Amino acid sequence: MKRFLTIMIAALAIAGCAAVTRTEGVKVDREKVLELKPGVTTRQAVLQTFGSPTEVVYENSEERLSYVYKEKKTPAYLGGMVENDVMTREKKTVLEIVLKDDIVQTYRYKSSEN
Repeated sequence: MKRFLTIMIAALAIAGCAAVTRTEGVKVDREKVLELKPGVTTRQAVLQTFGSPTEVVYENSEERLSYVYKEKKTPAYLGGMVENDVMTREKKTVLEIVLKDDIVQTYRYKSSEN
């Protein structure tokens, strides 16, 4: 009987394992980033492809559009009632695009996971 209870508890715990995923920002698709052409791609094309930026900064005669996307996965047990924050994994993607006269001048794409 004791063994049966142990097996049932283990089975419920395993069956209850899942991950809670939280996202923030605009998701950036790497393949679409590779389609950006400095000196050719327009501001309008950027907005159609990636949507509204997370941040816009104006410096001198340049405009910098930043797209930041964060995806946080936290292991959860018992139907999501218990979360294990210690085992949380976060993926962050940043795309910065510099425009001058509504034309892409440069861009930087960075993706990291911890």
